[in-house]
Amino acid sequence: MSCPDCFTGSVHDHAEPTGQFETLYGWKTYVTGDANAKSAILYLPDAFGLKLVNNKLLADRYAAGTGCKVLIPDLLWQGGADPSYMDAVDTLLTPGGNFFTRLWCFFKIAPALIPFTIFGTAPKAYPEVLKYARAMRADLAPGAKLGVAGFCWGGYGSTNLCTEKATEGGSEPLIDAQFNGHPSQLKTPDMVVDAIAARVPYSCAVAQLDMRFTEKVAQEVEAAVRAKVGPAEENHYEFVIHKDCIHGFCVRATPGTPNMDGYHAATKQAIGWFNKYLK
Repeated sequence: MSCPDCFTGSVHDHAEPTGQFETLYGWKTYVTGDANAKSAILYLPDAFGLKLVNNKLLADRYAAGTGCKVLIPDLLWQGGADPSYMDAVDTLLTPGGNFFTRLWCFFKIAPALIPFTIFGTAPKAYPEVLKYARAMRADLAPGAKLGVAGFCWGGYGSTNLCTEKATEGGSEPLIDAQFNGHPSQLKTPDMVVDAIAARVPYSCAVAQLDMRFTEKVAQEVEAAVRAKVGPAEENHYEFVIHKDCIHGFCVRATPGTPNMDGYHAATKQAIGWFNKYLK
């Protein structure tokens, strides 16, 4: 189940997307970066998907910073949640305020967001996510690498893909490096332990004030990983706590807030991780 903060934040207007839409592996896909790039990154977005320009802009930054081609497939139920609901959700979550305004906001968003939290969950979409990732892998040239980045809704898929093989019943790993930010719907600590035990380099940007994957949860998960897999220095994983940030900061940060500082820091974290393991 998604949390209320999955539907909050700001729409970014500091740039225009530089990629284009193509139909790949049967799905509408945002494609950005060098078409001749050797390696690629599968970007699994937050609950707003390709309806939110922020996801395209962040994919552009990843492509520019890594030299990889970055793909965002339109895999979310009904294309994702409507970004216009963010202001209404923010109003609902703000303490105090006019009762009737808050009531109006609830009735505005409930018909759309409640069905999404039922039918649009990450576990329901995962079979298609896996098919898409395997199709991407099959298209790569020999020696090329595949990374995956997941945010909120997408963090479930990016984590699970670490345990998969490139082909059903095969032995070659599907994913070469994973990054996620403020992941949701994870079964902790087991899902993360299994992902890292599969020896896929695993980086997580944690919102200190997240409603679910909190700093405390991240520390407990890291302790479980350390106990089963070993120390981070020898096993290529990290959990970076971004101070004073709330859920959504990697994608939907509001200018002038700690989330925006976290946004830039997490972007640097992801690009550095992919440059280390996808080259």
